[in-house]
Amino acid sequence: MKKCFCVFALGLTSCLGAFAQEVPKVDMFVGYSFLRVNSDGQIPAFTANGGVMNWGFNINNHTAIEAEFGGYHNGNVNNKEFDTTSFSYLFGPRFSVGRSKKVDPYVHMLFGVNRATTSIAANSPLIPTHPIAGAPTVSSNGRYEASQSNFGMAIGGGLDIKMGHRVTLRPVQLDYYLTRFETQSIEELLNGTTSNKNQNNLRFAAGVMFSFGSR
Repeated sequence: MKKCFCVFALGLTSCLGAFAQEVPKVDMFVGYSFLRVNSDGQIPAFTANGGVMNWGFNINNHTAIEAEFGGYHNGNVNNKEFDTTSFSYLFGPRFSVGRSKKVDPYVHMLFGVNRATTSIAANSPLIPTHPIAGAPTVSSNGRYEASQSNFGMAIGGGLDIKMGHRVTLRPVQLDYYLTRFETQSIEELLNGTTSNKNQNNLRFAAGVMFSFGSR
């Protein structure tokens, strides 16, 4: 009888240990994101609000490959009538203490492309009165528009807290967020010429992560 009980207890312990070490195949994070943009030109530093979606493909308990899509918007940058929207497409590795753990700190390094579109009202007092060579025509909504796509990078980390078998809370993710957008003047913004420099931005995100499958 004692032998049977020991075998049962050993089996139960093994099952619990296997459950505790279960690692999901795929994670999907969705959440709010706040971006502090440190501009390096005539347009001053500003903040933008948006969201981020991240897919994590877990290789093992500690390593994953992430694919992230983010979007940010500010409709009136520092009351200067600039409307700016940006999107990011980033990919890279994530390293964590352990996806099977209740509390899992992690770091990641993501690289890819940022695309930003900025517009300004044609009647804005910031628009020069003299003609601008190469300036685009005014759009149907009465604004000049310009876009850029350049290199982007996010290096940082956060904290995941498991709330259930498939749901994880991410209360904080903080990244150094590098972009390469630059316009030195309104003239450059309008005629499409740029002088690209690094902007050293800060990004915060928080939300919920859902897990699928298991390894």
